[in-house]
Amino acid sequence: MIIVKEVGPILHRQKCSACGYYTIYSAVPAGDKATDTCTHCGHQVELVWYPDLRAALKSAERTFRDLTELFPELGELQKPGDHILLE
Repeated sequence: MIIVKEVGPILHRQKCSACGYYTIYSAVPAGDKATDTCTHCGHQVELVWYPDLRAALKSAERTFRDLTELFPELGELQKPGDHILLE
């Protein structure tokens, strides 16, 4: 018997390659794929879903937190739709 665990959307922060803003992304798993969507402009990227993807996104989030030491305004990214342009 195979047990499949439902995984909800995973919110994480990163720079959008389409709009150029740092923003909140939402990774929504669907089977063996996940759709990673910029909550500012709606740009979508398809990811291969694997069990450790959540851990990889959390690791990237820790790196992003370290980046906020250099750019404190990135700490303002708290909810979907928030966005900041760094020049």
